[in-house]
Amino acid sequence: MTYTPLKLTFEQYLEYDDGTDNRYELFDGELRLVPSESEENGWIAVWLM
Repeated sequence: MTYTPLKLTFEQYLEYDDGTDNRYELFDGELRLVPSESEENGWIAVWLM
């Protein structure tokens, strides 16, 4: 069986909520999980503040 991802519109993307703290970006109608920041990047951000 082949999986065909559902293409979302921008309006559907804005309303999308999967109940998690995951962040997604919309790319060509498909949701892509945005990776979390690295610990090193977090420390640099704190240091800059």
